[in-house]
Amino acid sequence: MGSEPGARHVVIALENEPYPYDRRVRQEAEALVAAGHAVTVCGPTGFGHDAAEEVLDGVRVLRFPAPPAGRGPGAYLREYAVALTRLWRLLRRVGAERAVDAVIVCAPPDLMVLPALGLRRRGAALVVDHHDLSPELLEEKFGRRPLLDAAVRATERWALRRADAVLAMNDTGVDVARRRAGVAAERVFVVRNGPDPRRIHPVAARPELRRGKDRLVVWAGAMSSDDGLGELLDVAEELTRRRGRRDVGFTLLGAGPGRDALLAQAHRRGLADVVHLPGLADDALLRDHLATADVCIGVDRPSPMNDAATMTKVVEYLAMGRPVVQYPLRETARVCGDATVYAQPGDTADFARCIEELLDDPERATRLAAAAQERAVPALLWPQQVPVLLEAVEAACRTRAGRAG
Repeated sequence: MGSEPGARHVVIALENEPYPYDRRVRQEAEALVAAGHAVTVCGPTGFGHDAAEEVLDGVRVLRFPAPPAGRGPGAYLREYAVALTRLWRLLRRVGAERAVDAVIVCAPPDLMVLPALGLRRRGAALVVDHHDLSPELLEEKFGRRPLLDAAVRATERWALRRADAVLAMNDTGVDVARRRAGVAAERVFVVRNGPDPRRIHPVAARPELRRGKDRLVVWAGAMSSDDGLGELLDVAEELTRRRGRRDVGFTLLGAGPGRDALLAQAHRRGLADVVHLPGLADDALLRDHLATADVCIGVDRPSPMNDAATMTKVVEYLAMGRPVVQYPLRETARVCGDATVYAQPGDTADFARCIEELLDDPERATRLAAAAQERAVPALLWPQQVPVLLEAVEAACRTRAGRAG
């Protein structure tokens, strides 16, 4: 557990998605391995990643059986209780096998800190990787509940203050850590969700992916059961039915608990001929679809949670040099600037109009595509984030060693 830089054993703990499905965690783990560290990831099974133990690209992966996903506040608490208990057992096993220098816990839930406290007591530095803001996330799912909000905010503050370093995904995350939780500025590091150019890079279009249509609109992301994915179908219906665009098809890439319901809804609404849901896409299929897309879209509506997030899919669209239509979310718009088209919030008719205008104005679409790539390349790609990640881990280890001393 020494305080000097060098090869360390870093454990990453996550609860909501399996490794390597969570792209951010995958990139962090592989970057740490490339820097010479030993990395163990502990997380749930899912999406076909069901082996209890395996090694992937130098990363040791240990998995616990994922509990059923929660739907209401009580169900979420039960899910977290089961998952964190199983995670605690894995972390205890890892700590017994080999000394741990740093443990990175991926929040939410902020209670992820609890199963890591045993490793921290034995000298490991604690890094909180703040993926989403729990109070805003809970409000998005269940509406405004003052008592629940107060409890979640107190938990967030407690968790971030326990950290030797906090990884924030954008400027809003920095502000939350510093102002809402009172974390010292020198302990907060911005590590953005930058696409890895080894995986996300321009390739030749594949016209057959248009499935007989002249134009292709693509959405890519995780299909949660409560993220308002029906809006994707609203936009498709507005463009292809009400506006009569028979030349346009939609492909919605991704997996998750909301996919089956979305697929069933597409059939019920008579959109199966224009909306294609191929499921989980590997890197190659994602590249191919994005390269073939005439327009890429993000339909996340402005809300406290969405405004605080930088949408990973949108940054990937930028890196691929695609014209983008989205709603004006605060953090994502800060990243994109004027390199994307913004529809009126919550107005699917206006969203469809924006898509149609890009489809009918290829010169504008080309200009936006070039501007998008220019926004992504200088500062948003993953290689620019790696030095900050490594610095954060080293700083956390120094801080922890100083406190132990």
